[in-house]
Amino acid sequence: MKNLLIPVDFSNASRNAFQYAMELAARIGAEQAKLVHVFLPESSGEADFIPPVNALMETRHKLLNDFLEELISESPGGLPVDVQTELLVGFPADEIASKSEDYDLVVMGTTGDGGVLERVFGSVSSSVSQRAGCPVLLIPKDVRYAPIKHMVYASHYDAHHETVVKKLIAFNRLFNAHVHFVHVQRNKDIPFEKEQGKLFEELFEQGDPPFAFEMAEVKGDSVVEGLSAYAAAHGAQVIVMATRHRGFWENILHSSQTKKMVLATETPLLILHLDMD
Repeated sequence: MKNLLIPVDFSNASRNAFQYAMELAARIGAEQAKLVHVFLPESSGEADFIPPVNALMETRHKLLNDFLEELISESPGGLPVDVQTELLVGFPADEIASKSEDYDLVVMGTTGDGGVLERVFGSVSSSVSQRAGCPVLLIPKDVRYAPIKHMVYASHYDAHHETVVKKLIAFNRLFNAHVHFVHVQRNKDIPFEKEQGKLFEELFEQGDPPFAFEMAEVKGDSVVEGLSAYAAAHGAQVIVMATRHRGFWENILHSSQTKKMVLATETPLLILHLDMD
């Protein structure tokens, strides 16, 4: 993972995500990062009046560059990778998802300045996690980087697909973390024994997995609650979930476990996509 995309909205959450991304970049040997800000021009309060786009762009460019300078000043040893900036105009989730096609990993905060729309439509980070063209790592606002020694992998139907398991193995080569495959048992679920068999097949397809792992089944009123409690109890630094790509309206209407986890997690959340090449 050489190229990181870091969306920011100048909030404390995005500032924290950037700092996390820089420490992660140093750990994994990333080469460059793009700090991107997306905004949608709004009216000034007068009917049908929107300030000239060029003036808005200049103001936002200054905000973005000043934001980066502040972040650099907060890093006494300097930044571990080359960081460039880019300003985009449009709907944030749309632009970030499109931009992500050219990157290896998106790192962003789980909350920002979305206000009422964020509560109604789900956060920008939730939408990006469902639609991005690369894995997405979501950082809760108060979480600081810690070496990744334990990962909790949400074991459910999509999670056993060969594509996703290979992505997990590739990502974990960077850390050699202990992986906990965790199934949250709910009513009418397929017995975990059957799911374990599928996981073993994928994990040992190319020989012994290059990391230690264990499998566990827990009970919880919800997947979010069960995974969060297990991650906290075992000191996990990352929770990993698999999801399918969804379009804009499908993302709004679909109440996936991944979407719920994005909005509730207190542990960094890595989203891998099932149908991604």
